[in-house]
Amino acid sequence: AIDADELTRELEVIIQEVKRKADSPHAVAVESLYALLHDRHRIRRWRIGEETALRALTRAQVASFYRSWYRPSNTILSIVGDVDPDDVRRAVMERHGQLESGPTSRMAGPVETAKPGFRLRDWTGDIAQQQLAFGWRAPALEHPDSAALDLAGVALGTGRASRLYRAIRERQLASSVSAWNYTSGDVGVFVASAESPAAHAADAALLLWREVQAARTVGFRDSELVRAKRIIEARWLRRLESMEGQASDLATWEAAGGIARAGQYYDRVMSFRAADVQDAIARHLDPSQVSVISYRPTESEPLSSDAGAWRELLRGVEALGSSVLAPPHVPTPASTAAVVEAPAVRIHPAAEQVSDGVHLYRTPHGVPLLILPRPGAPITNLGVYQRGGSCAESEGLEGLSRLTAHAMLKGTAQRSGARIAEAAEELGSSIGVGASLESMGWSMSVPVRYVGDAAELLADVLQQPSFPDDAIDTERSLALAEVARARDDMHRWPMRLATSAAFGAHAYARSVIGTEESLSAIDTDMVRAFHATQIAAGASVIAVVGDVIPRDVAALLTRAFSRLEWRAPHVVPVPVWPIQAHSVFELRDKQQTAMALLFPGPSRVDPERFVSYVLSAVASGLGGRFFEQLRDKQSLAYSVSAFPITRSASGSFAAYIATSPEREEEARHGLLSEFAKLRAAVPGAHEIDRAQRYLIGTHAIARQSGSSVLGDLVDSWLFGEGLHELHEFESRIRAVRGEDVLRLAERYFDPDRVITGVVRGSHALT
Repeated sequence: AIDADELTRELEVIIQEVKRKADSPHAVAVESLYALLHDRHRIRRWRIGEETALRALTRAQVASFYRSWYRPSNTILSIVGDVDPDDVRRAVMERHGQLESGPTSRMAGPVETAKPGFRLRDWTGDIAQQQLAFGWRAPALEHPDSAALDLAGVALGTGRASRLYRAIRERQLASSVSAWNYTSGDVGVFVASAESPAAHAADAALLLWREVQAARTVGFRDSELVRAKRIIEARWLRRLESMEGQASDLATWEAAGGIARAGQYYDRVMSFRAADVQDAIARHLDPSQVSVISYRPTESEPLSSDAGAWRELLRGVEALGSSVLAPPHVPTPASTAAVVEAPAVRIHPAAEQVSDGVHLYRTPHGVPLLILPRPGAPITNLGVYQRGGSCAESEGLEGLSRLTAHAMLKGTAQRSGARIAEAAEELGSSIGVGASLESMGWSMSVPVRYVGDAAELLADVLQQPSFPDDAIDTERSLALAEVARARDDMHRWPMRLATSAAFGAHAYARSVIGTEESLSAIDTDMVRAFHATQIAAGASVIAVVGDVIPRDVAALLTRAFSRLEWRAPHVVPVPVWPIQAHSVFELRDKQQTAMALLFPGPSRVDPERFVSYVLSAVASGLGGRFFEQLRDKQSLAYSVSAFPITRSASGSFAAYIATSPEREEEARHGLLSEFAKLRAAVPGAHEIDRAQRYLIGTHAIARQSGSSVLGDLVDSWLFGEGLHELHEFESRIRAVRGEDVLRLAERYFDPDRVITGVVRGSHALT
């Protein structure tokens, strides 16, 4: 229909999205790099649009766009699932068969006619860390070198074993590094980037440049490409886990020229030798044709006085070779032997029980082993999890659990930190580290043939970390950078402000990352003691989900984790919610004001948590009340959300919105008005039905992923009532009634007890 009035409101919403993107330093840096790198091509435009141009759009223009492009000849529909093809064809024709046919008229965009040369753009903003990026024009997808550049990006910048990570992040010069090759239509861009504290930005940029140039002039080691290919293989398998992943792949490759090209592309990537990738880099990453972005905090120093001076500094490191890897002709050191010794007798574990499809075993030291077979699953997920986290930290040592969990990856009695990273990525994975207020976890997802190697590697990291002093210093430095980085996140920071105000001195108010004061107080002895008392002996569980034989995997895990001990969990006291409303504000030079509201809510073990899930779906989501009223009708924000936060001792219920600074009070009033409506009347039956369908459907879809199933399994064991929860979600959601929602709203949504955190933007007001 494209109603004119609705279009006007929608444009205001899109403008809020534009402002939100302008408050994201990384997004601004990447878009600015594309613009700097090109003179004519459409990729140089701000893809989401700019406020002036958006306000000028008319209904006629939007309707014309729809008529021109939404045609059968320009549409690909992919459907994957347990369906009958003939039924699907009939259903598609009934619903889409009347689309107006006819060819689309494509107008070729302007193309680049001259090389870019060397370009530099440097500017400042109210950001905590400096954004650095080098970019080159690259070929489109169909070019033979495109796949080689994709592989180069993974080899250079993906994972802890990559040369960019080791050269820059491990040296505490950046909080993140990456490299990627982006292709779209007739254009490509190769990017190497870093996010760095301003004081280290110049050193980080020079090392970033040095490593890319070493790949161009010296080349890659064979081991680097083996690692990169394993990562790509695992990515493809993970996409096959879900129907959505398969459907997306089918449609994407059909749009790129046909499904057959997917297999051709994959075979091409896997066939490359180191010399092939180096040749592609040499052809396309010419040091004289690079564009450089430096988006830095206000008051920080520029990289150089001008582009010419910066180019000379870069020349000074181009011929130095890699700072972290030996040249390709130097032999690779022999692999470390397995650290788990074979027992004198073969282990034959017996299942303690089989409940809801989960096989339960225990190690000799009492650690539970939960094994859930999923026949046919392309990926196996395994991990070690435990209760504790920040709530187990001593007063004044915020961030100790997270720092310890990450430092465990920096070396063991048998492996260096670099070898741990290489070993994980040679399995197509990485060791994921999770640290939260109440739990910690170390996990991997690997093709099934690598499950034994993954278990042995995880066991080494969990049981024998060496904690060298320099590793603790590195992790502390990175955590401090993350503390600064969090302030630039316009979702995390207002939530942080509200949470701190709501929970006060309770452990739930702690920052998982830590603070400048607490991180500075942590030393190596504290890390070792925390590992010994909270991790080596803790409320742990080891879980595996995949196409495995339970008894065989149980035997493997029992041998590998022979030193890990079970200990009763730390009990978190029940917090007391403030008796009156309170607001915390922070003023920033941002395009938007971001606001988080917190009310008390049910805990993880309270049956009312299922009511809170239904309530959140009534309020939030594309069909929810908050979305309809605050986004669609009032055009206050691009998105608005409401969601429960359930923890073991208590919970909370949050709402979030980001809007123009001048509409802050309108947004706050709008949120509170919607909460008041929830307290005033029973939701309609259609709202409850929609919310239930949504929750049940998304839960079922999520369970296509082995990692999601693993998460549910571990959560039910550590924090829930038992494994039976795994099959009760649908029935518990269906049991919720509108009257239950009203009672929960009446109990918790008292406006006199709401806690608000606000990051107030000032850019649009000055």
